Parts: sequence; structure tokens; C-alpha cells
Amino acid sequence: MTRATEKSSPDSPATSSPRPERPSGFFVANFAESVFGTVRAPTPNAFPPSASRWTRLASASSTLHDAIRHEFATGGRVPHVCLQQALLPERAEAMHQALREARFKRHHHGPYPLHIAPLDQQQPSILTEFCAWLKTADSAAYHAKLVGWPHALETRQVQVSRMDVGEHFPEHLDTEEEGLAVVYNFTRPWEERFGGVLAFAHPDGDRDLMRVPPLFNSVFLFRAVGARHRVTEWTAAAQGHQRYSITTFILSKR
Repeated sequence: MTRATEKSSPDSPATSSPRPERPSGFFVANFAESVFGTVRAPTPNAFPPSASRWTRLASASSTLHDAIRHEFATGGRVPHVCLQQALLPERAEAMHQALREARFKRHHHGPYPLHIAPLDQQQPSILTEFCAWLKTADSAAYHAKLVGWPHALETRQVQVSRMDVGEHFPEHLDTEEEGLAVVYNFTRPWEERFGGVLAFAHPDGDRDLMRVPPLFNSVFLFRAVGARHRVTEWTAAAQGHQRYSITTFILSKR
């Protein structure tokens, strides 16, 4: 593996000595009960209370929170962190079912062959409730604090997407504004042969910098500015299954 050599700007949360890239990104896997057993009482700097309705991370121990912030800041050319068991288990299961029942349509931009679920066309459900929370100032503050982002952010967009066999998301840039992209994954089951991997382009253009699988109930947070990426094809091996994700862009306040 090569080490990233680009230095970040003074305002960037990245450090000048990033860790080596890992082919599948970095996962803080399967939060141990021993870690959550050290949760401290809420402090004035605690996560917004509304976040506790969705995730145990809102009451993470200082040890775990420090580890998450460190892994994000040392994430390489694209500062990032991936976390499994992102939502409370019962909420993740209900979200998967709600996504299966949601109303999807082809993406309005022709070059993007995938499906999206317009939120204003959905029946009330845990999906619409979660997406409504993602649009709040609490959610923006929660995700920024989770990775130690140094400036205030606000939610600009929430998109619910589905991939069927043969669909993919071509290489693109989400934004040239500073901030975070946050991707919640609700794909079940997932096997490597299914595809649907989030892949980041290496600057030399002949290989991937990083590949992140869409593991169920995981969240991937990354610095969005200048991060070219794509989602590989959802292959015929996944016939009968779909790739589900919810992406929110939390950018600098205007």
C-alpha cells in the first residue's frame, strides 16, 4: 500500500501524516459491550439528545469517541471513517423493511442509472422519520461532532437510493464545498460478488484509492470536497436483492 503524501490545509480536519490506505476502508467493527460499559454521564458538550433515538454512538464513551475522531482525521487522502452497527439494531431492521416498501423511481439525471425515493412521495414510516431527522440542525451537529469537524455544518440534501441488477453510479464529485458526506447502508444480504462497492479514484487514475463495501447498518463519513468516487455495478449475482443507502450532505454554513 502507498502512503498519501498530500498535506491538508490549516482548516482541514486531516493531518499531514495520514495512515496507509486500506482497500476496504477502516471499520470500527461490532462495538464491544465493554466499551459501551464505560459510558459517562452526559456533559454540556454531549451529542444532541435527539441522536440517542437512533444510535448508541450518541452515548459513546470518551475512549471510543476519541478513536473515531482519530481514525477520521488520519484517513488518508480522503479523511474518513466507517462504523458498523450505526443505528440501534431494531431501528436498522425496521429501516430495511421500510426501504423495501418505499416508492422508488429512476434517477432524474439520465447518466445516473439507479433509483431514488423522493421523500415527498413516501408514506409516513421510520424511513421518513429518519430522513426528517437527518435534515435537522441536531443531525448536522451530531455527525460533525462524531468526527471532530472543526466548523459548524448544516444539512443541504438527503437522498435515498436503490440499486437493482445492472445499475451503478458513475464516477463523480458530490461537491466542491467543504463539509461531510454521510452514507448509511441498509443492504442485506451483501456478498463481494454482488458489487455495489463505493470506490474512490486514486489521483494517478489507474487504480482505486479505497473501496468500501455496503455492509448492513454501517455508516461511512468522509470529507466530500474533491473526493471523486463511484459505486460499482450491482451484478446479476445479486438477483432478487437490492442495494439500499441513504446519503446526506452536511456542508459549511452559508
